Amino acid sequence: MQRRTPPRWTFPFFSLALVAVLSGSAHARELEGPEAANVTLAEGKANEAFRAYQENRFAEAVALYLEAYDTAPNADILYNVARIYDAKLLDRPLAITFYRRYISDPGAVSDRIETANERLLVLREAELAATRGQQDAETTANVPATGGRATSVGAEPDWSSTQVLGAVLAGTGVVAVGMGAGFGIAAMGERDTVNELCEANVCSEQRGIDSARRAREKAAISTVGFAAGGVLVAVGAVIYFWLGDESSAPLAPEPSPALGARITEMPGGLALEVGGSW
Repeated sequence: MQRRTPPRWTFPFFSLALVAVLSGSAHARELEGPEAANVTLAEGKANEAFRAYQENRFAEAVALYLEAYDTAPNADILYNVARIYDAKLLDRPLAITFYRRYISDPGAVSDRIETANERLLVLREAELAATRGQQDAETTANVPATGGRATSVGAEPDWSSTQVLGAVLAGTGVVAVGMGAGFGIAAMGERDTVNELCEANVCSEQRGIDSARRAREKAAISTVGFAAGGVLVAVGAVIYFWLGDESSAPLAPEPSPALGARITEMPGGLALEVGGSW
């Protein structure tokens, strides 16, 4: 069985390196049946596409060209689509795709193949450069900061271990103060119940006696919470603000005056010895 090739229909060159349809009736008359109708329909779509191109409706022009190609394949359609993606829509990947399809089409002509190869070389280099630039940008963004504290403007320095300890102690103290406040409020509630049911330390109901006992227990816990929380907050603040700033310590500190005292036992009693270095 002899293989039938798709009907061929050619375009003369037009401006802006596109090929345009001028008339297809003669080609259609050379074919018969559905093939002639498909060629006529495809040439009509191609003419619409070229008019859309002239009116700067480039995306619509591509869609119409592809409809024409689906109806009756033609290499010139692939070349036109590649040129629009290349020069007008600035879509390098699609331009590369359609240039390649044109070169591999049996209907491609030598001068347009040469142009397509020249544009493919330029487009591939541009794509490679863009890919390298994107990879370099991603690598730079993902590189962690090294060499100690960050030096960029506005960057927050890392906390030292001493500062972390101070912050933890202060936070624990705040929690303890909050617990003390909670138990204090609960003790006040129990005290209100005692005032309602008891008079001069004499309670008329067991509920009053129980409330008095719970009030004493909660008041004691509240006192401990306030006291311990206050101490922890104070100690944490001292450690964080005065002892935790390691970055302010010089690498080679100057010797500071030192004082010392000790009590020694001597015949006849005790003696206090004071010494120092400057």
